[in-house]
Amino acid sequence: SRPSAAATVHTPLITPPAMPATRRPHRARETAAGPSSSTRPRPTTPPPQPHANGSPSSPSSTSSPSLDRIPSRTELPWPEPFERLEEVFRALNTVYAFCSARKHLATTFDTMRSSVETLIKRELEVHHIAQLKSLLPDLINFAYVETDMLEVHLDGGNNMSEGRRKAMAKRADTDWAFEEAARLIGLDEGREAWNGAIASTTQASEPPPLEMNSAGTTSEGLSGPAIQEAGELLPSVASLQQSSKAAASGKRRRDDYVLLFEFNDGTLQGPKATARGRPGMRRGPQKKPSAIKRGPTHNPPLNSLPSASSMKRLIDKRNLKFETAVCELLAACQAKGEDAVDLLISAANDHVPINPQTAERPMLGETPQKKKIRLEYLMNNPDQRPEISEVIEEMKAAPWWVDQVVPGGRKTFPDRQPKYDGLTFALSQELVNALWSTRKIEEFYTHQAEALNALDEGLNVIVSTSTSSGKSLIYQVPIIRALEEDRTATALFIFPTKALAQDQKRSLQDLICEHETLDETEVKVATYDGDTDRSLRVDIRENANIIFTNPDMLHQSILPNEHNWRRFLRSLRFVVVDELHTYNGLFGAHVSLIMRRLRRICTALGNRRIQFISCSATVANPKEHMQTLFGIQDVEVITEDGSPHGKKEWLIWNPPLMDEKDPKQGRVSAYAEVSKIFRHLVERGVRTIIFTKVRRTCEIVIAQIRKDLLIEHRHDIVDKVMSYRSGYSPEDRRQIEQDMWKGSLLGIVATSALELGIDIGSLDAVIMLGFPYSISSLRQQSGRAGRRLKDSLTVLCCDPFPMDQHYARFPEDVFNQPDAALSVDLNNDFVLEAHLQCAAEEMPIHPVDDLPFFGDHLQELCRTRLVADDDGFFHCRNELRPNPSKEVAIRGARQVTYCYIDVTPGRRDGPRIMEEVEIDRAIFEAFEGAVFMHQGSSYICKEISHDTRIAKMIQADVNFHTRPRDHTDTDAMETHRIRALRNTTSKAYFGKVTITTHVWGYFKVDKRANILDAVDVDCPPFVRHTKGFWLDVPNWLIALLAEKQINVAAAIHAAEHALLSLTPMFVVSLAGDVRTECKIAEREYQKSKATTRKRPARLIFYDMPGQNGGVCEKAFSHLDGLIRIAVAVIEACACTEGCPGCVTSQTCAHANQVTSKVGALGVLRGLIGLEPLSPDLPLQNERGHASNVLDGQDSVAHTIEEALPVRCEWSASLKMVHYATRN
Repeated sequence: SRPSAAATVHTPLITPPAMPATRRPHRARETAAGPSSSTRPRPTTPPPQPHANGSPSSPSSTSSPSLDRIPSRTELPWPEPFERLEEVFRALNTVYAFCSARKHLATTFDTMRSSVETLIKRELEVHHIAQLKSLLPDLINFAYVETDMLEVHLDGGNNMSEGRRKAMAKRADTDWAFEEAARLIGLDEGREAWNGAIASTTQASEPPPLEMNSAGTTSEGLSGPAIQEAGELLPSVASLQQSSKAAASGKRRRDDYVLLFEFNDGTLQGPKATARGRPGMRRGPQKKPSAIKRGPTHNPPLNSLPSASSMKRLIDKRNLKFETAVCELLAACQAKGEDAVDLLISAANDHVPINPQTAERPMLGETPQKKKIRLEYLMNNPDQRPEISEVIEEMKAAPWWVDQVVPGGRKTFPDRQPKYDGLTFALSQELVNALWSTRKIEEFYTHQAEALNALDEGLNVIVSTSTSSGKSLIYQVPIIRALEEDRTATALFIFPTKALAQDQKRSLQDLICEHETLDETEVKVATYDGDTDRSLRVDIRENANIIFTNPDMLHQSILPNEHNWRRFLRSLRFVVVDELHTYNGLFGAHVSLIMRRLRRICTALGNRRIQFISCSATVANPKEHMQTLFGIQDVEVITEDGSPHGKKEWLIWNPPLMDEKDPKQGRVSAYAEVSKIFRHLVERGVRTIIFTKVRRTCEIVIAQIRKDLLIEHRHDIVDKVMSYRSGYSPEDRRQIEQDMWKGSLLGIVATSALELGIDIGSLDAVIMLGFPYSISSLRQQSGRAGRRLKDSLTVLCCDPFPMDQHYARFPEDVFNQPDAALSVDLNNDFVLEAHLQCAAEEMPIHPVDDLPFFGDHLQELCRTRLVADDDGFFHCRNELRPNPSKEVAIRGARQVTYCYIDVTPGRRDGPRIMEEVEIDRAIFEAFEGAVFMHQGSSYICKEISHDTRIAKMIQADVNFHTRPRDHTDTDAMETHRIRALRNTTSKAYFGKVTITTHVWGYFKVDKRANILDAVDVDCPPFVRHTKGFWLDVPNWLIALLAEKQINVAAAIHAAEHALLSLTPMFVVSLAGDVRTECKIAEREYQKSKATTRKRPARLIFYDMPGQNGGVCEKAFSHLDGLIRIAVAVIEACACTEGCPGCVTSQTCAHANQVTSKVGALGVLRGLIGLEPLSPDLPLQNERGHASNVLDGQDSVAHTIEEALPVRCEWSASLKMVHYATRN
């Protein structure tokens, strides 16, 4: 019988010479051609690589002569071993192309072996593929993986007859595939040669029949998650039982490995899923909410075999890559007089995969045990890790390095030495001792000393310095000094996140514990937030000196119950508001009025000596922002940073093109690139955090990293990397925070939940997956690294979307863009009235006495919105009593939540609650069949009830994830106001807007974003109501755009972005306060079937549902100026296709993929009565919809239809009394 892949290798195609076990083979690239700085993928072995212009890289002047041109195959004959190796490559290439097109055929060595041998007419050995891997390391993946990683699970509801039907269809497809392959490669004996290959490859695909009942359970008692797709990957019943037992014990089965072969340049799959995750392949039927079926329905699979021509193109392209690599190697060896065959044999030894069970290949160089020991040493001695510059140089020598750092994308910021200053007052010896024992502090940095001196003089202080500059000490020292003088003194700490509050609480408690005269029984420090047990809240109110809370609890619990908090408020000495830069825009306006309500109550209680202390990231206007937020004047601002920091390296990283000769294939997955960078860093003891923009990406990345670590047999690192995001239970979050702080973790994958200043220990590197939503966020995230005063690294790994690619083309914008200015609008009557209702319920309002707190609009709002009494005081409206604060959502409307429950059979502790998720997330995550990820593990949603809002999940190891198929319609429903644009017939409308989201199916998507299957589901629509404004694009303008071959949807979308970006010029707002309907590339650029779902030719904008902050209504009043400035900005912008300075938006839901700069300018100019397009403008030939079946003009305008008038609700216009408390 033939040995398995793990057996001893016999008779390699190019026979390796005998070699001592201690000898390490040299790299052919280094010896044959010298070092290279190519822009093409550089293998760790031959050949020397060409530059971007295709010429060979120049060898070093001391090692070899230069190569001016790579000889062709006819000019430089190939040795026979390379001819034979080519036969192996071509056979592997062909077999792989057809196996990978059918997902039930895993491309393992044992699966493909007999088929390849049928073609080459000799045995295929592991060392043959190792030689190919050494030639083309970036093209080929050849490694052992756990069997679990290949398993594909189906939904439990499928019956067996369906499985048999699929299996039969797959066998027929495979027969056709192999026959077609034989024809394509031109074998005379093609059909006969493949007969044996078909039998040997498909025999393993015949599964033993498993009888299933109507509930989707087998006769062996296994339920749906254990039932796999019919095919070679279906394990035996015993194996399934073993998996079930492993799941019950909470451990994965890791004792079975298979040798996997893959090409890394993509597969012959059908449509791609988008990174946003909502592809618009086709529109689902419009369902009524009542028409809800009990389970998902499967469509015919989308991964049908591609055309013969597309297969042949991909096969030929790979064959050409092999031929080019061999020619380059032979030319380099000839130039230096070395034997190419010997070099290849020697290099291939490094690429023979290791079987973790048998460790078949001799260990050359460092063993895994040595790597583990070295990493443990670095974790225990973090200061001994290598310098970042050294790590980068090692990265550039890695086989996967292909000059991903963009030109001008590496920047080094020098280190900074500390600056110290003294205090103008004396600290107690007990406090001095506590500072030394907890933090080894002997003197203060200049910014610390300046702030402490100002606080001692009674001023309010804001410190705006870099992350990790020791700002927390500035508010801890004054509070301890106050407690030394008066044990009844109190302080209020307000933090934007619970994690940050917990971190600072721990830090303050450590300082108090080391203070010799402050007894912990006398000084009580407590947390008062939504997680605080109700049984503890009375004790906290009555006895706490220092409370850590957030703006929500102050607004909803403390101020409405001020009569229970009077002890605390009368003694309040300090209010600390950390991360002040987060209180901006509409949310900042809410927090500002909450602070004024607090000051008003304290003043009424006789407390006028409160000092406010704030810390902020670096911003343009810290003093003005603090004065506005608190309504105070005596503010001392400290911006000069005296803290030291180490050298910081910056890399702007752009994933390489999958094929430089064919850019249309796109770029390599950013997930894969981030995983490579992350693993390279943590393996060298560089503590690293990855920031992702959304929760789902966080989970996908941590799963990818763990999988890659297992493939590399770095099991010692897998448990030292974790994910952290909002949504996890408080217990899980606290545990992860502690592990980070103690240094027991090497790496973290997180969302912006860790962007703020929580102390998670010393970090050396930050990787940002995709450009964050703003420059300030980018700098805040970058500042998380370098807390040990050593050098640090920041990597921005760009997504393939327009916003990211702009910064990849112009990296100087990342470094040179000025800090943002913060703004808060206290003249927003919607927000002001809402908080006046709350303040009036806390204490009746007097228009004169309370004018300093609420501004000049107070008297008018009291007269028109509140209820007056006979004494001249004003009270809350009766319909909002007794607790109006519950109706004012400062972060947007409170949403109902869905509960995700893990009901995996055999769980040791039974069912458990994993997460509670807001409905606007749940609709895209929880539907029957959905794959949900939690802490890197996959779960399948088996059941969801929209009545009880409970989703039941079962853990399952699957090699795919799901992406919802959905669409969102933003529709104008009622017109309340109409205004004509100046000097034109165009009109703008303001009124009621409805946003309706339909989730009508999902895709199963593999790791390369290939769609494996499409499934229909029935979910109730998610409907929200808000206010907004809109402008209709006239038919003549649509026709003009189409005549110039401009995509009308892209033009409208880009025009919406242009107006959105300029809204803050007229109305104080943040990105996201106003939104628009974004266009989806998969729908707008779909090539084949024409859609029947068309959208009105309308620019529409709306307030974020639930906030009703009145931003749109104020913008509506300035619409003339807004449009004219947008036109001027677009015309002045030097870019050609749109950039963040004109028509792309950082908040675009679909990554700005459907935009047209020239179209946006035409739309906006047409709306204000200017000539839309120059008569000399050539045809733009922009991509359109259904271009395969529609002609040019119909294609670019097909998804848009005439915008019909929206009915006027005149009664509503007379009732323009809108509260920020209502939808």
